[in-house]
Order: sequence, then C-alpha cells, then structure tokens
Amino acid sequence: MSLFTLPRAAGPALLAAVLFHAAAPVALAQDFPVQSQGLAGGAGSSPVTVRVDLSADGAAQNLSLPRGKSAVIELPVDVRDVLITNPAVADAVLRSPRRIYVLGMSTGQTDAILFDAAGRRILSLNIRVDTDTAALAETINRILPGARVAVEPIGEAVILTGLVANAGDAAKAGQIAGQYVAKPEQVLNMLSIAGKDQVMLRVRVVEVQRSVVKQLGVNLNAVLQQGSGSISFGQAASFSINGALAGGATIGGSYTGPNSPADTLASSIRAFERVGLVRTLAEPNLTAVSGEAARFLAGGEYPVPVNQDSGSGSVTVEYKPFGVGLAFTPVVLSGGRISLKISTEVSELTTQGAFTLGSSTTGTSLTIPALTVRRAETSIELPSGGSMMIAGLIQQTTRENLDALPGVGSVPIIGSLFRSRDFLSGDTEMVVIVTAYIVDPNNPSAFQTPADGLEFASDAETLLLGKLNKAVGAPAGANAGRTYQGPIGYVIE
Repeated sequence: MSLFTLPRAAGPALLAAVLFHAAAPVALAQDFPVQSQGLAGGAGSSPVTVRVDLSADGAAQNLSLPRGKSAVIELPVDVRDVLITNPAVADAVLRSPRRIYVLGMSTGQTDAILFDAAGRRILSLNIRVDTDTAALAETINRILPGARVAVEPIGEAVILTGLVANAGDAAKAGQIAGQYVAKPEQVLNMLSIAGKDQVMLRVRVVEVQRSVVKQLGVNLNAVLQQGSGSISFGQAASFSINGALAGGATIGGSYTGPNSPADTLASSIRAFERVGLVRTLAEPNLTAVSGEAARFLAGGEYPVPVNQDSGSGSVTVEYKPFGVGLAFTPVVLSGGRISLKISTEVSELTTQGAFTLGSSTTGTSLTIPALTVRRAETSIELPSGGSMMIAGLIQQTTRENLDALPGVGSVPIIGSLFRSRDFLSGDTEMVVIVTAYIVDPNNPSAFQTPADGLEFASDAETLLLGKLNKAVGAPAGANAGRTYQGPIGYVIE
C-alpha cells in the first residue's frame, strides 16, 4: 500500500518522476461523468486528461489504463492524500492539489482513494491496467487492407473482434497477434467473416484394375514292371503362385503296356488363361463453408474384434471403414481463389495380409480381412470453376514361376514336356479430378430430383406390357410447369 500526502505549499519541485504519455484512449466506466481532452495521441502526445464531476453518484468509479501509459485526473476540490492499494499495478503522483497523475505500471487491478484535508473521502477509483494493444490493432489493420479489427486485452491475453474479408485474413490476424503475446494460445480469435463463402467440391475418382493369369502345366506318371520289381516316375505342376489351376482345361491320355496293368504311362497338359478388368468410378459432390471440413464415404464398414471378456466371453467389436472416401477443407482467398486441403482414397477388402486366429478348444478359426488402399493427400489452390488432376498413382505387380525337371527341362523342344509355368500380372491406376466452385443458395425451383414426374405402372400395364413405370410426363413438385430439354426417362438394363 502506498500513501501520498501533498504539503500545504506544494510546488513543481515535488514531482521528480518520468511521466509516460498515452498513445491510446483511456477508458472510464460509462457511469463516470467525465470530460476528456486529447483522447488519442502518438508517441510524445500529452497524457489523457479526465475531468471528474463530483456531483454525480459517489460510488467507486472504474478507470482502465494501458500498461506503461498515464492519465491525468482533474478534480474540482483540493486533494490532500491518495491511497493506492497495490502500487506495483498503478502509481499516483500529485502534481497539484487538484491534479493527479495515474500511471499504469503492470497488468492487474488495484484501487485508489482520494482524501481532502479534513480526511473525508473525495473519490474512489477501481483501476485496471491491461496490455497496450493499440500498436497491435494498428499493425493488423495496416497489413490486412479492408479489415476492421479491434483488440481487447484481458490479462496477458488478447481478444480479436471485428470484421475481415475471408477466413484467410482471420488466420493471418491470429498469427500476427500470436507474435505479440507470450504464447499463441493466449490469442482468442473471435473475428467475423464478411459473407461466409461456401465451396462445392466435385470430385471424380476413377480406378482401373487389369489382371492377367497364364498357367501351363504338364503332368507325367509312369510305372514300368520288371519281374518282381517296378520303376515309377511322376511329375505334377504345382502352380505355386496362384495355388492351383484357376480354371481352363486338361488334355491327356494313358498307355498300358504288355505287363498290363502294371506297365502304365499317363500324361496330361493343363492350360488356363484369364484377363480381367475392373473399373471403380465415384463422383461425390460436397459443399462446405470456407474453413470447415467435409467428409464423404461410399463403401462400408467391416467388424474387427478388439477385446474379449475373460468371464462372459463377450467380444468387443470396432468397425473399420472401406470404400471410396473423400475429405477436404476449403479456404476462400482473395480474388475468388480457393485453397484446398484434400484427402481421397480407394480401399477394398482382400485376403492378402489377412489375420487368422484359431481356437484349440472349439476347433474354429476367425479370419479378419486386410485392406488394399490407394490414398492421396495434397494441398492445392485453384480458381472457382477450375479443375486439377491427381494422376500417376500406378501400381504394377508381376509374378512368374517356372517349374522344371532338373537337367531335362532345359533340353530344346523335349524340355517343354517337363516344364510348368505359372504367371500373374496386375496393373492398377487411379486418377482423381478435382473441381471447386464458390456457390450461393438458390431457389428450390432450380433443383430437380430423379423422383420428379415418376409414376409407377398399373397392374395391367405391368402384366400386359411388362412396364415398371409410366412414361415420364411433366415435372411435379417444385419443378411443376417446367419442360424437359433433351432425352428424358429411366434406363433399365
């Protein structure tokens, strides 16, 4: 606590301190009847002057000061003593019996009580000292043209309020304020976006898988009986890559010698060839507010056991998603450009890499499938209506195995009868085309659904004409009165 007493004959020599000038307005509570002069000034400007009218309510009044700044309190009566509860937060200097300088020393709160020569209380002040944010507000509004940002201090933190053009400017304002405080989390960004933009993302995900399987095997089996002994020979194709002959045909024959049925010779040729083609196409359309995330999944979820209760034997299951997935976060920039952080993937269940868990007590086994995943994550920037392709996601797999009888398989022509071939090749390519639009809400009449104008056929039409639906007529609902342009109807294959 600090108590200042002004002598009866106070002169200019009493003040021996460096006064800090206010570079920002000093705010008093609205219930404080004041008249202010010089409310704003740069470096070197005069301190803020506050004239107090003591004829108003005598309750304690509020005074807010930036740290390192000062205010001048002018009273209509003489002051003898000034009591400061916490001089480390604010200090007071009596320049004259009716003029007091209040200086903000450090952030915090304190109070000041002013007494006259008779010891009567003249004025009570609740003083709050905050961080000086005038320079921060000026910097943000200068770097971001068109922004109207106000900075409010609260202890060691700051609050950003006001209006900016887009979410990108709001993020930049938060980054600037983060350099002003001790920790970035001390910035509370409450800026509003002028007309929040909505972004619609149209994505085409195309994946083509091509597989080739070729199998050619020779099986030989011979038994030669000589007296009481016999000689046997056998060769069979293993098809080690595919595990077995995947299909095709088997051609062969057998020969029985004079020592029938002991002398036999059997041979067969097994051949198979397969070419497969799979296409995956997904065209999700999503709309999200600028700065907000959106997700899409066309596929399913498969169960994965994660825990089993030892007492009851109940199993806890979690579901893992698979299919065609899309996630993106758009940010609308100046000039109608859109910044996108996009992630897309195509996944499917497979037995390759699957996990099998067997039980010795029940004799059963549990197989958990694995996933084959093609995933792409990137950040791009493009104008509204512009497109960008993510390509080159190619995977090629080739496996070939050649089984032969040692020493004989390398003999020209004849060696082919002692060789077996198993060949597997797979190619996968995925292409992602991204198109972004800045969109606005529209009238319901501008939209149309596949159910507009659909009418189911009657029982007679279904039985006699084999129709499931009637011919599509004029649109109904929100599109009533409009006519179709071009081919219309439903295609049933």
